[in-house]
Amino acid sequence: MTTYPTPIFLDTNVFIVGAALETSPERLILNWAGYEGKRAVDVEIIVSQILTAEIRRVARRLQHKDWAGEILQRIWNGMNVRYVVLDERKLDALEEKNVVPREDVGVYLTALEGRASCFVSANHMLIRDVAVQTDSFACLTPAEFVAIYLTAA
Repeated sequence: MTTYPTPIFLDTNVFIVGAALETSPERLILNWAGYEGKRAVDVEIIVSQILTAEIRRVARRLQHKDWAGEILQRIWNGMNVRYVVLDERKLDALEEKNVVPREDVGVYLTALEGRASCFVSANHMLIRDVAVQTDSFACLTPAEFVAIYLTAA
């Protein structure tokens, strides 16, 4: 029996690509976590206001506001969500340290504050930076996550 990491942080790109492409590794992960309303396992997905705002912004730009709303509705209704409230002072301090690219500070802090056991992103530079900065959680691409945890499931 496979032991799954929990909680998991899924980066914005996992939600966007997974919502757009039904045959993608990202969609497999989302469906496994309850995106279609049926969770394969009891796994927590970490979210924050910063992550949901990013999903909303990117989805609106790529399609329209209704698509953004649909993605968020599926997250809230189907997934077991661990919501993290971020402290602005911690965001500012992390930005000053220049640990990860400035545009990724919010998602990185969301994963840290949510005590992620696994960070999943298609952004290879972000994964590399996060992996270098912490040994607190595994950093995987969606394809790696699927190969490790979902192929045997």
